[in-house]
Amino acid sequence: MTELSSKVNPDRHLSRVLLQTTLYLAVSLGIVSGIMQIWTDLRQEKDAVQYSAQEFLESAAPSAASAAYNYYDEAAERTVQGLLTQRAITSVTIINEGAVMVSKSREVNRTLPKLGYVTAADVVTLTEELKSPANPTGETIIGSISITVDRSIVPPAIVNRMFIYFVLATLKNTLLGLLLVAVVYGALARHIVYLATAAGNWTPDMGRIKIPSPPKLLSGTELEVLGKRIEQLSGSALGRIDEIEKSRQIALQNNSELTEKSEHLSKALELQNIELQRSNNRLKELAERDSLTGLLNRRSFDDQSHNVLTKAIREGSELAVLLLDVDHFKAYNDFYGHQTGDECLQKIASSLEACAKACNAVLARYGGEEFIILTVSDDRSTSKLLSDDLHDAIQRAQIEHERSSVSSQITVSIGCASNSDLPDDKKWNLNRLISAADEALYEAKRGGRNRTQHASMELQERTRNERSARRRLLEAVEKEEFIPYFQPQYNAVTNQVSGIEVLARWPQADGSVAGPFLFLDTASECGYITKIDSIILNRVEDFIAEASRHGISLPRISINVPRENLLSQTYVQRVIELSKNSGAYLAVELLETAIFDQADDELDLQLDLLREAGIEIEIDDFGTGHTSLVSLMALKPSRLKIAKELVIPMLGCNKHRKLTLSTIEIAKALNIEVLAEGVETQEMADDLRSNGCILHQGYHYARPMPGSELIKLLDKRVKNVA
Repeated sequence: MTELSSKVNPDRHLSRVLLQTTLYLAVSLGIVSGIMQIWTDLRQEKDAVQYSAQEFLESAAPSAASAAYNYYDEAAERTVQGLLTQRAITSVTIINEGAVMVSKSREVNRTLPKLGYVTAADVVTLTEELKSPANPTGETIIGSISITVDRSIVPPAIVNRMFIYFVLATLKNTLLGLLLVAVVYGALARHIVYLATAAGNWTPDMGRIKIPSPPKLLSGTELEVLGKRIEQLSGSALGRIDEIEKSRQIALQNNSELTEKSEHLSKALELQNIELQRSNNRLKELAERDSLTGLLNRRSFDDQSHNVLTKAIREGSELAVLLLDVDHFKAYNDFYGHQTGDECLQKIASSLEACAKACNAVLARYGGEEFIILTVSDDRSTSKLLSDDLHDAIQRAQIEHERSSVSSQITVSIGCASNSDLPDDKKWNLNRLISAADEALYEAKRGGRNRTQHASMELQERTRNERSARRRLLEAVEKEEFIPYFQPQYNAVTNQVSGIEVLARWPQADGSVAGPFLFLDTASECGYITKIDSIILNRVEDFIAEASRHGISLPRISINVPRENLLSQTYVQRVIELSKNSGAYLAVELLETAIFDQADDELDLQLDLLREAGIEIEIDDFGTGHTSLVSLMALKPSRLKIAKELVIPMLGCNKHRKLTLSTIEIAKALNIEVLAEGVETQEMADDLRSNGCILHQGYHYARPMPGSELIKLLDKRVKNVA
């Protein structure tokens, strides 16, 4: 009988052949599809570059026409410089009556690698006719403006995107090839290889061969029959040996089970005792320690502080409480994630613990990102030195913070209160110290953060006054005591009222009327802004109805809407309903900083809803923020209100005057109405009117007034006109 070979060694492996062939095809397909997509994207981006340049040229044509018409070289230069800010424009020429007025060109940096014809310069020239500003819709052509655009100067982000797509396409097809190999190998080749290996390497001492069921794809085929036949042949040869082996295994199994059960029982008892001890230790630790930082928790701090307090009173020592709060920790936690936030608190706790140990102080995590330290000393200077050490320790920890307005690293604010800060004629205790330290901590944060504020009687008195002011403001909100005042806006050419701005006022018990500067900050702090504005909106509705009863047709009514109200769907819907139900001509005034500094999709959606309802958008206090022209063009407001901070000093300051006039020119170029605030003299009104700004608002024309006075004013003007 010929002896069977113990191993089968094929010359080639089926899986390797499949892998090589499939990968070759997948990579080839990935490279070809990537090149085709890059070519398509490049053509589209060149068209986009030309289209963008054409739009930019059309927006600049009115300014160029004005400069050519007035032979104003400086304005023409500004127009050319503005066009050359676009990436793909390489030269600009303004022709005035057949002669070159301004012509400039520049070298531009390439954004595509040199790949011959595919990425070579693709230059086109675009020309726009210039018509007389006096008759822009007529057929009189005074010149032209032309630009040269290199269509191959596409944004670098596009180049990166094409490269990434090429790489991803290649990787995708490679992965698909691997997946195909896995599927084919798993469905067919693996089972065949397994059968061949099992049959070729089997010997009687290996026992019965176990052949797994083939994949469903091969179920019922010869491969499944072959597998079952191999099992039957190996089973027949080992039948008798199995009978003897079974008897022996039964005996061994019985002995093994008894031994195993005994060992398991012993280990179970041992583990139960260990776990019980751990649970007891853990319960004790949880009762005394903060689970995240390992510091004392609030309950343990109160227990230990009681003993320290009793000793300090008995010995007449200086007792100080320091409350620490991590500055801008919510922004840190939101930006870096909760796990990193936990690690930050652990590092801070470690730094604070080293300082507390150095002066035998009691340290605990008081809640969230707040920590508390209780220290006993002979004089007040100890708490000051300790607070300085705490700031230094946090600074040495160097925990980066990209969302803090105080520092690029994590900082803390500290409020400190000692028994000497409280009056001698009042009984002091730990709760009073903590309350005073909390007030000092609030003052430290309000004063700029990353600082220590010591408690004082003056601070406590101011805190009580602020709380009283908040209570009075809350009562005023609940009683709806706020009323609107109206300041007319005038057309300086016709001297007619062109609009009305609504201003919030708060009548006082002494008969005076408080302006927003007396309550706006507190209202914003307490979250009353939306409620106050809703009250004002109701009063405006009453005013519109009263004017209608007097037969007065109201001009545009502008309502100041802060960012929080603009993001309130309820408030925005209320404004829309007021416009729809009253038929009034409404506009909303938005602060420049509130719109452009924190733009988001929700804000854009609310603005679109207002526009669809026929409500105009105005930018208030324009010039106090840092709006880009691109952002202004995207928002497309109906009107810009030049801030009075620019207008009031313009006659005495050439810099302010230039900024004001530049704003007027920008508004004209973007076809936006412009209104000047703070017009206080006739000379100022004349200067603004002569420079193209005819909408004015200020004390020169009228001060803010109650609705009844405004109705009398409008009624009088209507009668005078009649």
